[in-house]
Amino acid sequence: MIPVIVSGFLFVLLKPEKKPVKITVAVPHNEYVQNYDTNYYTNWLREKTGYDIEFVTISEGYEEEYLSTMLHAAEGRADAVLLPGDKHYIDRDTMVSFANDGLIEDLTDRAAEGTQLRRVLNEAEGVGALNEDFDGRLLFVPRIDTGKKQSNMQVLWINIGWLKKLSLQVPETTDDLERVLTAFRDMDPNGNGMHDEIPLISNDTDVPYRSRFFLLNAFSYVDPTKDRIIGNSDKDYEDGLEYCRILNEEGLLSGVCDEYSLRQVRELVNAPDDLVGAFTSKSIADIVYPNCEDVLIRFIQVPPLKGPGGARNAIALDNEVFIGGFIPANAKHKDEAFKLMEAMLSLEGSLISCFGEENTDWRKAVNGELSGYGTKARITTLEYLTGKIQNKNYMGTGPMYLPGEYSDAVAWNGGNNIVEYLDARAVRTYEQFYRDDSRASNNNGE
Repeated sequence: MIPVIVSGFLFVLLKPEKKPVKITVAVPHNEYVQNYDTNYYTNWLREKTGYDIEFVTISEGYEEEYLSTMLHAAEGRADAVLLPGDKHYIDRDTMVSFANDGLIEDLTDRAAEGTQLRRVLNEAEGVGALNEDFDGRLLFVPRIDTGKKQSNMQVLWINIGWLKKLSLQVPETTDDLERVLTAFRDMDPNGNGMHDEIPLISNDTDVPYRSRFFLLNAFSYVDPTKDRIIGNSDKDYEDGLEYCRILNEEGLLSGVCDEYSLRQVRELVNAPDDLVGAFTSKSIADIVYPNCEDVLIRFIQVPPLKGPGGARNAIALDNEVFIGGFIPANAKHKDEAFKLMEAMLSLEGSLISCFGEENTDWRKAVNGELSGYGTKARITTLEYLTGKIQNKNYMGTGPMYLPGEYSDAVAWNGGNNIVEYLDARAVRTYEQFYRDDSRASNNNGE
């Protein structure tokens, strides 16, 4: 009897420990993430799911080719693909092509009631657009920030250092702007003795960077995201086009025709030579690198300009929804990949994705703390991660859903060079000029 008991005890004692399921996750290169394998977010995901998570990096500059090869490979090359919140990372037509070729797993049956994905689909505005073009199939897991900072279609940011040096005021009208840009061109505001200044730079990559739309909205309500042009007459719009033409011919507005790539615009704005007088973007961080604090404090938002006819318009955007991730059809561990993305969509996972580690990088706000919008705060940032090399989250990569009640309730710490504060200040300046695009009368901000 004793030998039987002893042998049974030894069997239990010496029984090999069951290894956790290993899943492979493909991620883009991100210069701000120190190490995906040792990242705080990764360790949290391992703890939540019980999986052994390993990463493969999508080759930078060859994203489409890499994903195509991976999706056509034998089973198990990657169980999940996480993508950044950037619509230019992978072309939409490319993703449609992958889907139509049956290379991406259909998640429709997995998005049952009670799942995080179904919760997001039910709550978030605009999320349906993510899976358009796919015959009702649900192929992509979203990344959504519903905060007000997503509202502005386009903000004009102007070089406050140049204004001060030339004793100029922030322009309020189209005539003011033309005078300011002329001074930027002629009066050497960067002080290097050369005429190398770019008064107003533009780029045609996407709507926020096409500066002419900001200018046109001082003449006629123009919403390029909805192909809407509304004015008192066609002449309003024609006058706006003529204004842009004159600025371009005078060397005050560049890039009416894709003169600079988006990368070049960013390099020029962030250059230590101080070369650019003004640019347009949605968030200042779309152009200025958040770790370049000396550049962040160089620019200030300009309110929507008033045109000759009194028009003064700003365009409010719907929530932008990005592809946060998907599961390849040839994945070996599809259930596990879905569970991983479910954890990322949870509130706890989304807070880590946005702010990092609780009580180290952020904490719950206390009574009396106000957000950048002047409302009651829910989140107080202790250590800003944006634009810094860190190992706390994936810097905008992967599924995430943060309701506005959190993203709009981040306490301002008083720093004038904090991206979140600069964007919040721009929203507060512009939102009084938002208008319903069904109205045909000019908005004078009254």
